[in-house]
Amino acid sequence: MSAGELVLRPLADGEEEAVVALYNRASQAMYGADETSVAEFRVWLTEPNVDVPRDIRVAERAGELVGYADVYDQNRTHTRYWFDIRVDPGRADEETARALVAWAETRACEEREPGAFLRGFVPERAALVKTALEESGYALIRHSYRMAIDAPTGAPDPEWPDGLVVRPMREGEERAIYEVHEECFADHWEHVREPYEDWAHWTVNREGFDPSLWYVVTDGEEIAAYALCREHDAETDMGWVDMLGTRGPWRRRGLGKALLHHVFREFESRGYARIGLGVDAESLTGANRLYGSVGMRVIRRFDVYEKTLP
Repeated sequence: MSAGELVLRPLADGEEEAVVALYNRASQAMYGADETSVAEFRVWLTEPNVDVPRDIRVAERAGELVGYADVYDQNRTHTRYWFDIRVDPGRADEETARALVAWAETRACEEREPGAFLRGFVPERAALVKTALEESGYALIRHSYRMAIDAPTGAPDPEWPDGLVVRPMREGEERAIYEVHEECFADHWEHVREPYEDWAHWTVNREGFDPSLWYVVTDGEEIAAYALCREHDAETDMGWVDMLGTRGPWRRRGLGKALLHHVFREFESRGYARIGLGVDAESLTGANRLYGSVGMRVIRRFDVYEKTLP
């Protein structure tokens, strides 16, 4: 840890690489792998609902970045705020974590409506941040997992129900897939409908978007299920399942498992060594059990902390 006064300030132009390096130092210390990329961070910085000078702070000591925080006003309602706080485990200390937690709460309180809360996903091994949150009255309310599998050699053939066909997305289907996604996730924990423009920013409009890795299962003219995939941002030998869902009328027919086997075979054919995804540990649709049934295992846990704003 460097000596000197701790300073919190807005993100400066051109500091994307320094922040990503901080993220990845923390991830390497916890899990032995990078977490993000400069390209991914720039997608965040240009998100329609992010005001960089207002919503982001970096912690600096003796000219070195030692921490980072941002606050996100979900769907601009001033009631659901999310934070992301990271500290460099080799250069930060308790003061850094406490200062970033305090700033995040102050930022969220600027526009909050009555009953608003602030919550965030924290890596289970991020001890400094978790301690600072608990000291400030945040409660651990939930968990999420990152699950992965080594790309299977000769994954099973998908078993599709009669009359259902899988194919890549076609040009012009972006909005239809968005609507199916919103329908499938309507029963996800505290799901809030996302504006199409925000969804598209993170999916079809991002650099490197590959429509050949978006798959839909159709029943006649209806989309019954979908899997939206890409290459992982930091671990470029990992194929990533961004979103996967089955619409209500087609559930409990094995579509989720068939889609995963299809995705496994596709990623294997493209030379990826591993396949990963994120999932709510208490999924109301049993998604975590589905992923376990095809051989995926938990490789990281994220803890959700929450506090009702004063």
